[in-house]
Amino acid sequence: MKAQTKHVAQSLLLHELADIRLGHPFRGSIKQYADGTVNVIQVRDTEITGEINHDSIVKTNLKTKKQPDWLQNGDVLFVAKGAKHHCVLVENIKEQTVCSPHFFLVRLKPEYRALISPNFLCWQLNQQPAQRYFKTTAEGSMYLSIRRQVLESVPIKLLEIEKQNRLTALHQCGVKEQKALKKLIQNRQQQLEAIALQELGI
Repeated sequence: MKAQTKHVAQSLLLHELADIRLGHPFRGSIKQYADGTVNVIQVRDTEITGEINHDSIVKTNLKTKKQPDWLQNGDVLFVAKGAKHHCVLVENIKEQTVCSPHFFLVRLKPEYRALISPNFLCWQLNQQPAQRYFKTTAEGSMYLSIRRQVLESVPIKLLEIEKQNRLTALHQCGVKEQKALKKLIQNRQQQLEAIALQELGI
């Protein structure tokens, strides 16, 4: 009788799976224009849950004549500079959108798109194994940054695509539950404040 062998997930370095580049090279602060033609995702538009807050994205104009590297659905944005180094998934993106140079833009190579989903890649980079790796390799004192070479060398596990989908579905359910609980807490706080005003006559 042959002994059963346990399946071991394959691991590759991120640069083998994806192309990695810096965000758009803005010089100085990003100026907001009501009639701007370009949308810009900044760190303040991201959530540690892996989501982008589309309502806070500003519009600007680009002076460069070179064609920007427009974001695509399925891209993963890695916050390279700041206190936390998390990823967000680009979804439902508007045309002519770029990200600030505080991000690394991670785009899966065509030959790996059937083996790993962008959603799972984003989720995995936000989990403790990768986060411990980034924490030990971050440079700087107060304003921490991750070098491109460091990000390129983070190991990524390739699980079966069905398992990837199950894990990311569980994550999305968890995010929805957190939002619902947060809304309930806010509603209860508003209710208590209203009661206090009524009873105390303030």
